[in-house]
Amino acid sequence: MDSTPLCNLHFVFVPIMAPGHLLPMVDMAKMFARRKVKVSIVTTTLNSIHFQASIDREIQSGSPIQILHVPFPWAEAGLPEGCESADAVPSMDLLSNFTVAVNLMQRPIEELLQNQRPFPSCIIADKNFV
Repeated sequence: MDSTPLCNLHFVFVPIMAPGHLLPMVDMAKMFARRKVKVSIVTTTLNSIHFQASIDREIQSGSPIQILHVPFPWAEAGLPEGCESADAVPSMDLLSNFTVAVNLMQRPIEELLQNQRPFPSCIIADKNFV
């Protein structure tokens, strides 16, 4: 295990829920954590399944990385249950509903981040979360 001390930085990654965005951002997050920057990845429980095992390995190796789960408002946006990723949207007609759901996540994400210690130094968000 690396004996480099943990720094006071806390980087938060907020990828859009689509494999082409999510997986590269998780890879970037792991690179920061390996350099002893505390890293949090914000996503839904269903989306974290795709990379949970690799994050568990990073934690076991001493990387200060965690997954923060936020609920996905599929029902409020008029999406079918389990439709938490852009590639899971059953038809193009529901793509705007997916965007509505992503927008509805803003407040829960903000509340989640306000309670983080140390407070986030940097937030790296996908363009869809701007």
